[in-house]
Amino acid sequence: MPLYEYGCYNCDKISEKLVRLTKPASETTCDHCNSTDVVKLVSKVNFKVQTKAKYDDDFLGKALPAMRKKKETAQFFAEGPKGMSDDAKMSELGEKIGGQVDKMIERSLPKK
Repeated sequence: MPLYEYGCYNCDKISEKLVRLTKPASETTCDHCNSTDVVKLVSKVNFKVQTKAKYDDDFLGKALPAMRKKKETAQFFAEGPKGMSDDAKMSELGEKIGGQVDKMIERSLPKK
């Protein structure tokens, strides 16, 4: 049985549900207020990689010069936090992009 998160339009809280594959989504209710006015959310994922990264050092070595030159990121590399390595700056940019993707997903959810 998969674990899903549901956002409630009535109380604005999130509920986690173990859902049987045969159970219709319309039967899902909020754990906090019992409202049926809920929507399945896209959950954030956290995992530890056990295999070699898809983007290895060779790829990052090739991407770094391009990121230094790209208009949107060049200033960050030139003026970024003092003492931070270029690899750390690439990692921080990746985190910022992830945050932007999260915001985009939140904006795309249906509003009441």
